[in-house]
Amino acid sequence: MSSAADLDPDTEEGCAPPREIEDLFGHDAAWDAFEQARQSQRMHHAWMITGPKGVGKASLAYKAAVSLLGETRGLEAAARKVRAKSHPNLLTINRPWDEKRKRWRAEITIDEVRRVPDFFSRSAGEPGWRIAIIDSMDEFNRNAANGLLKTLEEPPERGLLFLVTHSPGRLLPTIRSRCRHLELRAPEVEETADWLVRRQGIDSGKANSVSMLAKGAPGRALAFLHSGALDLEQDVRNLLDRLPNWDQKSSRRLAARVSARGAEGLRPQFFASLSRNAARLAKERAIEGLPPDAWLTARLEIEKLAGETQGLYLDTKQAALSALAHMEKAAREAR
Repeated sequence: MSSAADLDPDTEEGCAPPREIEDLFGHDAAWDAFEQARQSQRMHHAWMITGPKGVGKASLAYKAAVSLLGETRGLEAAARKVRAKSHPNLLTINRPWDEKRKRWRAEITIDEVRRVPDFFSRSAGEPGWRIAIIDSMDEFNRNAANGLLKTLEEPPERGLLFLVTHSPGRLLPTIRSRCRHLELRAPEVEETADWLVRRQGIDSGKANSVSMLAKGAPGRALAFLHSGALDLEQDVRNLLDRLPNWDQKSSRRLAARVSARGAEGLRPQFFASLSRNAARLAKERAIEGLPPDAWLTARLEIEKLAGETQGLYLDTKQAALSALAHMEKAAREAR
C-alpha cells in the first residue's frame, strides 16, 4: 500500500496523481494552443498554467511533458517513465514531505528551488528536452521565488519549465512577464455533472450538487465526493439555518469530525465552507439594507485561521473551534 509520501502533495482526494491522468476533460482549447506551439518549433521556454484548484493544471503540465519527452523514444515509453517517476529528463518540484510530522510541509523553500538550475546544468539523461514542473508556485516563499528568476532569465538550451499556479496575480511580476500564460477554465457546472455521471458513475442528483459546490472543477468535484465534503457542507448549512440560535453541541461535533485522524482531506473544505457561508450571509444582510460587517469580519478571521493551520501547524481541533466561534460571534452581533 502506498503512503501519502508516495503521492504528489496536491493530488485531490479520490483522483489519480496528475502524472497518471491522460484524459483531460474540458481543456481542448488549451491543449490545442500548446500543440500548435510544439509543432511550430517555436516553443516558449516557460509556461505558466493558471486556473482554479482541481481544474487539471498539473495534469495538463504532465501531459505536455510526455508529449515533448516522447519525441525521441516514443510516447508510450515516456509516459511509462513519467508515471513511475523515473524519467531522467523530468524534474518535479513540490512541497517536500516532513517525515517527522508525517505531513507535507507548508512551503516550497529555496533549497527545493536550487534543484532546478542544478538539474538543467547536468547532462541530459536522454536526448531531447529537459523539463521541470513546479506544482505549485503559490506555495513558494519569497526566497524561493527569487531563486527561480535566474533560470527564467537565462533559459537553458532545450530546457523548459511548467509553472502551475492558482493565483498568478500574487506572483512576482518579473516571473509572470517571462512566461507564456495558458489559462484553464472550469467547465460549466452542467458539463462536469454530466461527466461525473458518464465517466465516474455518480448519481445525477449528487453529481449536480457536487459540481455546483466545486464550481465545475472536475478534480475538486471528485475530491468533494470522496472526502465527504458534500455532507459537511450540508451540516454547516444546517447549523447556520438555526440562526439566530447557535447549536453548541452541533458546533463541537463538527470540530471533532474535521480534526479526527484520517480527516485531513476534509479540513480545507471545512474552513472553505465556513468562509463561503459567511460571505453568503454578509451578502444577504447587505441586500436587506443591514450592516454586513460582522459576517465579513468572521470570513476574514476564518481565512486567516485556515492559512495558519496549514502553515504554522496549529492544533486542528482548536483551530476548528475558533473558526466556529467567529461564526457564533457574528451570529450574535447580527441579531
